[in-house]
Order: sequence, then structure tokens, then C-alpha cells
Amino acid sequence: MWHVYGHEWAIEQLRSNIRGQQVAHAYLFAGPQGLGKSLLALRMAQALLCERQTGDPCLQCRSCRRIEHGSHPDVRITGMETQAAAAKAEDAARQKELKIATIREWQRDLALRPYEASRRVLILHDADRLSEEAANAMLKTLEEPPDYATLLLVAHSNELLPTIVSRCRVLRLRPLPREQVASALRDQGASKDQAEILAAWSNGRIGWAINLFNDPSAQTARRECLDTLIALSSAPITSGLQWAEERAKEYRAGDQATVLMWLELWQSWWRDVMHVAAGCDEAITNIDRRPELAALAGRITSAAAFAFLQQIMAVSRQLLENVNPQLALEHLVLHIPRSG
Repeated sequence: MWHVYGHEWAIEQLRSNIRGQQVAHAYLFAGPQGLGKSLLALRMAQALLCERQTGDPCLQCRSCRRIEHGSHPDVRITGMETQAAAAKAEDAARQKELKIATIREWQRDLALRPYEASRRVLILHDADRLSEEAANAMLKTLEEPPDYATLLLVAHSNELLPTIVSRCRVLRLRPLPREQVASALRDQGASKDQAEILAAWSNGRIGWAINLFNDPSAQTARRECLDTLIALSSAPITSGLQWAEERAKEYRAGDQATVLMWLELWQSWWRDVMHVAAGCDEAITNIDRRPELAALAGRITSAAAFAFLQQIMAVSRQLLENVNPQLALEHLVLHIPRSG
């Protein structure tokens, strides 16, 4: 059993490939972060090397258990996390892309024949963050892979060279229906109300939802962040500028992910305002904030909400393009629709 929530079509395709001995030399698991792509890639590695060879990972044999714990000699996992772990502390936080040195090391490992299994399996996380130089090096591997190797690439966006994508068997994972996420959370021990709230917050990202369920402090932090963002609509301009300065400092210190998380959360809020104004309550993400959403939707026009949502999305893109973070964020807070 794969023990993966949802994505049945992808599991069936992988299982069929293994049983029919039609395993591709490279697979690309693509889709938004938090969908379960990394877990699916790990399960694929286990299915390929499982001692029972049924097309499914048994998760009980020695091979499956060693892969689960990261100790199988014929499975290599690389990504931003392993790259950062090998760097100096002051450099690790500032790393934005997978470097060619990381790919070169991965390729040297790939050149080794299987130690005890019938094949080697290499998993590359964050494939969408390959530097141009690293992507070109990766392309050469994909063009002429060893016949004993299977490459599993995991990407959270579509920012990949078309030539890399064309050399992989692509599985584009999609967000799961809200009720399916809620059901999975109830299986994990969540109450009905808690499962419904987390499922709505997740936007179909099952892995994200389960991680949040298992981290109550992260749930509290999300609520507090949203409190801060909501308050900016009625706070003095100076409060907004102070918020922008704090986020810019985080961004320059290397904590880009946290700043982008703030902006993603803000997008969800203003999108909800528009849904409430349009009478589409079933589409709301922040279902635990219905009264506040209704109150704001009554004071802000849909056009103003939409315009600001577009600005938040633009700033998220600009930050990834290396604009000055403080200027971009200050410009954003100066255009918050005011509600009093």
C-alpha cells in the first residue's frame, strides 16, 4: 500500500509502469507545494526496490524501511535542504537555488552501479530551483542516463527548462477536494470542526494540512499573522510601514519563505473578501473569519479588493525577481484599501 492520500490516478500509473516493466528513466512530480509530491516520490522509490516486487511498496521489508529512514545505499535524496545542510550557517539561509556543485555531486553518485538492489533511485527535490548552469548539467544526465538508474524530480512550480520536462514522464498533481482533505485529517485524529477549518485553509494541499494539524504552534502563528494583516486595513499608515520594514529585514536576512508566506496569506484574505461580496461563501478559505469578512466586504468595494489582490500578487513576483524588498512592500501597504 502506498499510504498516500488522494492522487489515485498517479499511483495507478506508477504501479502499472512497475508491473508492466515500463519504468521510465526519469519522472517529474509537479504541482504546488504541500500536495504530497515528495511522499509520492519516496513511495515510488520504495515500490521500485521493495523486496516483494508487487508494484506496490509493502513498507515493511528491510528495503522499504531503509528507504523510509534515508539509509538505503542505492537511494540518494538531494535538494535545497541537503545543500543548505552542507553549507556554512551564514550561507545556508541565503541560498535561493540549487547549485551546479550539488548536481555534480549527485551525478557522481549516479555513476556508481547499484550496491545491493537491481537499480539506483535518485530523488531531486526543488528541481524548479535549479540554477541555469545546474539545469544544463542536469539536462545532460537526462539525455544519457545509466540504464540501471531511475531519476525522480520534484518541482513546486513550472519554472523548469522545457528540455528537462520533455525528457521526463510528467505527473502534474492537483489540489484535492476540500472534503477529501477534511476526511484525511479526521483519520489523523482531528475533530470535525478542526478538520473543516484546516481543509479550507489548505486549498487542497493535503501534505500542508497534515503538517499544520501536527503543529499547533503553527496554527496559532497563522491566526496571529492574519490578525496583523487584517488590522493593517484600519491602522495608521505608520503601522503598515513598520510591518513592511520588518518583512524586508526578514527577506534580506534570507528568510524569503516567511515573507512569501505572509503575502500568500494576505492574498487568501482579500480573495475571501471578494468571494463574500459576490455571495460565494462556499469558496472562502478563512472560514473561521466569516463575521470579519462580511463586515469588511460591506465597507470595501469589490473593485478595490480585486485591485489590491492584484498588487499583492505582483509584489510576490517582484520579490522573486530581486527588486528592493522594502520599496516593494512599502508601496504595497500604502495602497491598502482603507476601512476606517
